[in-house]
Amino acid sequence: MRKTWLSETLGTEKAAVGVIHLKALPSDPLFDAEGGIEKVVEAARFDLRALQNGGIDAVLFSNEFSFPYTDEPSTEVIAAMAYVIGRLKDEIQVPYGANVISNVDNSISLNAAIEGCITRGTFAGAFASNLGIVNAKPGSLLRHRHNLGLDDKLKMVHYIIPESAGELGRRDYMTIAKAAEFENLPDGFGICGAVAGEKIPLDVMKEIKGKYPDMVYFATTGVTIDTFKDIFEVADGAFIASHFKKDGVFSNPVDETRVKAFMDELKKWREKL
Repeated sequence: MRKTWLSETLGTEKAAVGVIHLKALPSDPLFDAEGGIEKVVEAARFDLRALQNGGIDAVLFSNEFSFPYTDEPSTEVIAAMAYVIGRLKDEIQVPYGANVISNVDNSISLNAAIEGCITRGTFAGAFASNLGIVNAKPGSLLRHRHNLGLDDKLKMVHYIIPESAGELGRRDYMTIAKAAEFENLPDGFGICGAVAGEKIPLDVMKEIKGKYPDMVYFATTGVTIDTFKDIFEVADGAFIASHFKKDGVFSNPVDETRVKAFMDELKKWREKL
């Protein structure tokens, strides 16, 4: 098995990162004002414990229930994410990070505050998406990380094409990857399915890896106990959320038994590599 930064940052190659979907936060339309921020903390604590007890390699906190998403999340959302993660920090036993959906600049700031080691998102390119036009500028984003002194501390997985989006210039995956590898200093490439839970185009990842074999590759959606072997034959890591939920349903809490079943199989498979 080849060695990448995953061994040092996440403790293993072929790493499984469990995504903790934070409930809607203050200013989000679905925020439970009666339950308040304590309900968000308790739901996140439940998922964190289930993932860790199930043997997960690392966790990523995400404001997944901030529907509908916006490229300019409110300061209340960012503050609430920092508060929730801060409340749980003494309970986190694995490497961790966070991403603010649709705003990588906020993700970098948040990880600086919580001392996160990994994030993901759209770092470059112009895309038509469900939330409108995404116009990511890698020059400013990479400088933001650099100016915070996080070049070696915060690993950033760059989506080639984000979920539910199309590149405005109509460039294909390989053309985007070629420019990103040459210019954007990515720590890794993330390959997404169409939406959460959808399997990635594995043939695309294989093609890009054939051209850029030294890059670290993440599957960002659609990894399950039935698909992980095929995916991890190519990918170096995966962000996993829906499969770990009760009954595999996106809106449900994490099911520790599903996490353990998956991680037991993954660890047995890794031992053979």
